[in-house]
Formats: sequence, C-alpha cells, structure tokens
Amino acid sequence: MAKVNKDPFSNGTEYMFWVERNCERCYKSSHIKAGSDPDNPEYTRITCAIERDIFTRMGSNEPISQRTIDACHKADCPYRQEKRKKYERNKKYPKLF
Repeated sequence: MAKVNKDPFSNGTEYMFWVERNCERCYKSSHIKAGSDPDNPEYTRITCAIERDIFTRMGSNEPISQRTIDACHKADCPYRQEKRKKYERNKKYPKLF
C-alpha cells in the first residue's frame, strides 16, 4: 500500500469522535489491562493496523498508509469487528454430549 505524508484527522475533536464511534467498539483496539496499577496503567498490544498508524502519526511525522486515511474519512471504520469469530474446540475428538 502507498505511504502518504498526511494527517488522518484535522483536529483532536474529530479524532476523539471517530475513536469513540469505531475503536472503542472494536475488539482489536488497545485498552487498559485488567488488574493493572491505576497510577501506572499497562495497555494491551495494538493489533489493528489503522490504530497503529493513527498513533504513529500522532507521535511523529512518518508517512502512514493510504488505507488508514481512507478509513478515517468514513463515518464507520470498514475494518471494525465488534464480535470475535467462534471456533469449535477439539475438532479431532467426537462430541460426547
């Protein structure tokens, strides 16, 4: 994907509204770990490429993917996944009950 030297949001308010609508509903987003110290919170790994690019652009002026810019200009993120896929456990064993 092409890298562009462009900000995904024009200001902080636009960023806050977009994150609240998309990233906070997605299970791939980074959040505070349960049981971490409130004074020094620990966060989970970032597994979403869109969120990683947004954080990269917030902290530096490195170019980010054009896909991130396109996703941020839409009201709903096309990569948001609210529910995890369910997998059947132990496929090699027969179901007993």
